[in-house]
Amino acid sequence: MADDQQLLDEWFRGNPGDWHESRSKVTFPARAQVLELAVQLSRSVPGHIAEFGVWKGYSTRVIRDELWRARLWDLRQRRKRIYAFDSFQGLPEGYEHLPAGTFATPIPRLKGVRVVDGFFEDTLTPALAAEIGTVSLAHLDADLESATTCVLDWLTPMLTGGSLLLFDEFLGEDPAEFRAFRDWQERTGTRTALLALFGREPSGKGAMTDRRALFQVIGSRTLKKSPPLLPTRWRRRLASKW
Repeated sequence: MADDQQLLDEWFRGNPGDWHESRSKVTFPARAQVLELAVQLSRSVPGHIAEFGVWKGYSTRVIRDELWRARLWDLRQRRKRIYAFDSFQGLPEGYEHLPAGTFATPIPRLKGVRVVDGFFEDTLTPALAAEIGTVSLAHLDADLESATTCVLDWLTPMLTGGSLLLFDEFLGEDPAEFRAFRDWQERTGTRTALLALFGREPSGKGAMTDRRALFQVIGSRTLKKSPPLLPTRWRRRLASKW
């Protein structure tokens, strides 16, 4: 039994130094693939999309493009907006092997996205929460425990049954996002279900693989899965006749 638990821990959490062994030998899902899946799963959930930790806007563009594709075939998605939060001044303190100031960058141009510039403790205001209303998907890439806690506390009243929380570095050498999430659940009593855990390269330039994690908030609402968009359904129907 102890060996089974150790094996599960290795699968879920990774091992110190395992990046050296798995690098170039394991096809971890790309961030874009995980983000696209999260946007697809959030189609049936009302509310807007928020990203915390933007850097140069790579992941924001993936979210925007996937939402744009959904809007072509699902009119409900046209009501959703994207909010992107970052100070663009880099990390306010060190994280794993990254010094303070890492990820500092000019504010990227992101057409069709509401970019909110500034540190979370200054920009995550009650007025902005009232403007957004409900969040269907939140992508948390804040790295630090303090920043992640700030985001989760602000998001709490905007989450509804079905809201999705995607953490970019949930487990790894320094599982800061995990600690913030665990403490937040204990304080607020928010119930969630783990939908998926994805292996990934080290985010903090260390030698241990990280894990992305996708959670869904459990509420009183009855949820229905979003059907495939029409092009996919047509393609599958055509393929079934071959």
